[in-house]
Amino acid sequence: MTHPQETPAARPLHPQFPFGPAIKTQFHGRIALMGPSGSGKTYTALELAAALGSTTAVIEAVHGHASKYADRFDFHTCPPLTYCSPEALVAALAECAAQGYETVIVDPYTLFWSGNGGVLEQVDDAAKRGSSGSKSGWTEVRPRERRMWDALFAYPGHVIVTLRSKTDYHLEADEQGRHAMRRFGGKPEHRDGAEYEFNLVGAMDSDNTLVVVKALSPDLSGAVVARPGAEFATKVRDWLEDGAPATRPVPVTELIAQARHPEATLAELGQLRDTVRRRFLEDVLMADDDGLPLIRMDDYITRRGRPCSPPPRRTSTHRDVGVAAASAAATASGASHHTHRPFHPPGAPVRTTRLAACPGRAPPRP
Repeated sequence: MTHPQETPAARPLHPQFPFGPAIKTQFHGRIALMGPSGSGKTYTALELAAALGSTTAVIEAVHGHASKYADRFDFHTCPPLTYCSPEALVAALAECAAQGYETVIVDPYTLFWSGNGGVLEQVDDAAKRGSSGSKSGWTEVRPRERRMWDALFAYPGHVIVTLRSKTDYHLEADEQGRHAMRRFGGKPEHRDGAEYEFNLVGAMDSDNTLVVVKALSPDLSGAVVARPGAEFATKVRDWLEDGAPATRPVPVTELIAQARHPEATLAELGQLRDTVRRRFLEDVLMADDDGLPLIRMDDYITRRGRPCSPPPRRTSTHRDVGVAAASAAATASGASHHTHRPFHPPGAPVRTTRLAACPGRAPPRP
């Protein structure tokens, strides 16, 4: 005996693993350009940024080479960083997000690894203070390095970094048989496996030729481009914009407005702080309530979300006991039956006292 097949009821999605059909969407570029000195990394990064967005910020380290191309490209920059710590890069990225730059260039990203104040220097300093040598140094610094990487890839726009490569020299013969020394880029100066984190990686040589060693596109992977310019940058942009529009994150200006909202509840402020920390925007500076000093957004939200502490309980003293006894005696004798109130002449303004709200907290709702 056969039974008619029943359509199974739709199973609810798992809250942690909500599988569904894959959809190709647009995504932000995470581009790394590596090569020896003079290979054209900075110039190529600016060419790509000009095609990817209308506003570009360059986070320069030490020497500030990018400003040499200010007559060819339109971009903003700040004074070059001389102390290239992971914390400095996280703060700089947060400020770029607050300003709304569509593309950020970190030039060179290598110095945040091996430069003054970089990861390797911090590991050495921590190892000298610890008892386990290099192991204790990495135990202390590794979370800072991971936070720097997470902030880089959480940026709400395109990110381009330049990586210095160790320079190798080879003697080669040209078409006329004449021998000349040629520079080649070797291993990039960064942690092992750094190229896995990016969706496009290009290696450049001393002839300003770019080889796409990694790209999540069959049309770009393995491409060899001599002196990459606007045409190559347009191909990269078309590849990144191919797909359904992606959901844009809430702008930083809106997050600041939510932090200032006078009727924000403690639960809303807690969710807002989680969002700010998840997007690595704690170091965004905003004006305080009086409008003068700048304060970190994370500190401002934390201060507003901290409930007011009750006034300390007063400890009874001998004077308090004496005042209470005198008051009881006066009440028993009928000398004072009502609470004393100050006299106000007719028509005189009455001065009222209002409870002060917590600093940074909105007054209670009526």
